[in-house]
Amino acid sequence: MKALIIITGTQTADGEQDVIELTTNGTLQRKESGWLLTYNETEATGMEGTVTTLDITPGKLNLMRSGSHPSMLILEKNRRHHCNYHTPYGTIDLGTYTSELTYDLGDTGGEVEFSYTLGFNGGVSSAHTVHITVQEEK
Repeated sequence: MKALIIITGTQTADGEQDVIELTTNGTLQRKESGWLLTYNETEATGMEGTVTTLDITPGKLNLMRSGSHPSMLILEKNRRHHCNYHTPYGTIDLGTYTSELTYDLGDTGGEVEFSYTLGFNGGVSSAHTVHITVQEEK
């Protein structure tokens, strides 16, 4: 399904909170065990030329980016994972811990929400909450 995707992300680091909202077009596709949500990053995110795919299954979300900023984050509720995250400045070895991950998706859209922390060198560097609304593109 062609989709209108609204992403609201809140990042907290060093006592400072930053909220970013992105509205973009993409696709929502049902798969055997969950959903694939795919969209192109824009200049607004600083990752123009990158395609982001969220592979969403019960309790787990793989965030995969290909193109100009390839990377992968594994977000699994109540689990810790280590990932290589590519930035314009080089590759970072990150740890993720996901405290919340819920979704309610259907053939005409729905919502995804997840909260996680990112850390490196054994410490927590930032906390993130992401809310995604998916609507059928008219």
